[in-house]
Amino acid sequence: MAQLSHRGPRPMTDNRRESSTITEDLPVQCEIFPDDTHRDHQKLMAHPFAAFSKSLDEITYRRKYSDGRTVKLEVRALSHYGMATIHDFDVVLYVISVIREAMNRGDDPPRTVTFTPRQFLKWTDRSTGGRAYDNLYESLERLASTSVKTTIGEGESRRENMEPWLAWSIELREDGETLRRNDQVTVRINSWLWKSVAENEFVLAIDQEYFGLRSSYERFLYRVFRKSVGQDNFWGWKMKALYEKAGTDVRYSHFAYKVRQCAEKDNLPRYRLSVMEGEDEWVRAYDRDYWQKCLNDELRAPPKPWEIGH
Repeated sequence: MAQLSHRGPRPMTDNRRESSTITEDLPVQCEIFPDDTHRDHQKLMAHPFAAFSKSLDEITYRRKYSDGRTVKLEVRALSHYGMATIHDFDVVLYVISVIREAMNRGDDPPRTVTFTPRQFLKWTDRSTGGRAYDNLYESLERLASTSVKTTIGEGESRRENMEPWLAWSIELREDGETLRRNDQVTVRINSWLWKSVAENEFVLAIDQEYFGLRSSYERFLYRVFRKSVGQDNFWGWKMKALYEKAGTDVRYSHFAYKVRQCAEKDNLPRYRLSVMEGEDEWVRAYDRDYWQKCLNDELRAPPKPWEIGH
């Protein structure tokens, strides 16, 4: 179960360079643009690494599986920019996609990835207006100042040191203290995450429409069910289990209300959600094509969620 804490808004500083996390010695290694396949990391999708709100200070999570495995993780925000959010993680997904694209071309997995802000914004279907570059700068700062340690990939041994999600450097190509469209940004993701991607583990293609989701709840639900459903057509989770996997400190009742809203709005790419209310509330996700074929009596309806899910 995840334990979360926050202290509310942090003071901001006008001189961002004085308190920046920018690293000066990252080599420019890989500048290729990822293909049309957008990728995520299954372990990041399955556990509460990404916060719903930057106001959180800490996430502590522990889950014991039926086969005896125990997953532990601790995430801490260490700067006034706050904790890295599920929207900030688009930068990590971009880097993962570039690494896999390089590997698909037969190259060694690059340790650093270089891009321009405009390339990133276009790839994630974001606006390329002026504020978008400030938002990207702040996302990089939060990712570089949010540290994590976890037992994932380390067997039963827990990491002794906190490690930031990434390090980054910048070569300004245009005047100004903030990012601009053609500035050159170089990013190096942390060692355990890079190792798992480089060894062809845990990477999963996601829909491009994911980046158009503005709600943290919709993004969270899509990622959980994209990982859970996999090549199947449906899956189910207890609402309380989803709550424990979420990087949010809202009350359970509010979380459940927001999930029901997401099911009613039906905005998720690929999946249609339904909520079965009761003493044990269940959230089900169905592949949309499968759902339609069931409605047309072309396929048999899936089993009850408690027969397939968690």
